[in-house]
Amino acid sequence: MDINEMIIIFLNQLSGFGPRTIIDLINKLNNLEEMWSLNKQQLKNLGLTDFKIKKFNDHKEKFKPQEIFTELKKEQISYLTLYNNQYPDRLKEIYDPPPVIFYKGGLNFQLPAVAIIGSRNSTLYGRKIAGKTASELAEKGINIISGLARGIDSTAHQGALAADGGITTAVLGNGFNYLYPSQNKMLSQKIIDRGLMLTEFNAEIAPRARNFPRRNRIISGLSDLILVVEAGEKSGTLITVDYALEQGKDVMAVPGNIDRPSSVGCNRLLKKGAAIFTKVSDIIDYLSRYLQNNKEQNEFVETDKLFNNIYPELNSDEIKILKLFQHEIEIYYNDLVRLSNLDSEKVDQILVKLELMNLIIRLKGKKYQFKGLQNLLKPI
Repeated sequence: MDINEMIIIFLNQLSGFGPRTIIDLINKLNNLEEMWSLNKQQLKNLGLTDFKIKKFNDHKEKFKPQEIFTELKKEQISYLTLYNNQYPDRLKEIYDPPPVIFYKGGLNFQLPAVAIIGSRNSTLYGRKIAGKTASELAEKGINIISGLARGIDSTAHQGALAADGGITTAVLGNGFNYLYPSQNKMLSQKIIDRGLMLTEFNAEIAPRARNFPRRNRIISGLSDLILVVEAGEKSGTLITVDYALEQGKDVMAVPGNIDRPSSVGCNRLLKKGAAIFTKVSDIIDYLSRYLQNNKEQNEFVETDKLFNNIYPELNSDEIKILKLFQHEIEIYYNDLVRLSNLDSEKVDQILVKLELMNLIIRLKGKKYQFKGLQNLLKPI
């Protein structure tokens, strides 16, 4: 148990102590525990308002780190703060990253991620597009991110889970003591079992309207690309798009029937320059370029001449994985990790890239099959 992490969790529940305030305190103090020995003027010198100082002083005697830690463990709620090296780099890069994220399930931040979002009052057509797209992307090892709301969000999660080995991440606008919406009880459990559910809100925070815009910046922050399936003229989905654009993320939108209110937001996004989405390969092509462009130049090292000639876009670690398929066309995931002597996170990233390049496919039972000999495009 780290005392600074417990203090972040404690401050995170106090009214007035939003992400920017807590991050400022982290940057200004060597140790957050110093706050307990500061007087009002010293707290004011840290940039705290009178309201925040009163809120802190009224509650600071209630800070019991061991109780906080024990309660989280009892409820099986894990957490990552900005002090933790597993905290996702994507979130660190946004303007106001959550100082703490609470989660249930398995961390999957290393995977390419696509947010699929849209209206709660969705149409059958919109849900069909969301579910089918999520499923096809998840089959390729892409993490599908959404907000667990009814309509497009829920359908996107369900589509991802329908794929063999599909991964999905749900970002909540409330704490884990609440299930919202209530009809998603079974879906929530499946997400926890197969993917990840997370929130920046302490467990006792109920779902409130003002929470969801904050939630949306995390959805876009964790994603490499945002796909808007349906959105009305004043849809909350468009708040996520605003965050995405602010964060430098690309946005795609599904064109819709001009007579339907649920299509107004998407069609307007397209008029403003969003990329048009008509098929899954639109996203795959984008992600392939994205992964390539975001590789550090020094990762591309000279290696076996034959493989370099055939696959010039691969680095040494990626070729190391690919070469394992010389001996066995089909290889289990655990064997790839063992034989490559790479950590599982690195292997996960490589396998996703090779899938996106259509060099390998995932089979049932965490098994991978090389496709080069089958499609004869680039025989190994």
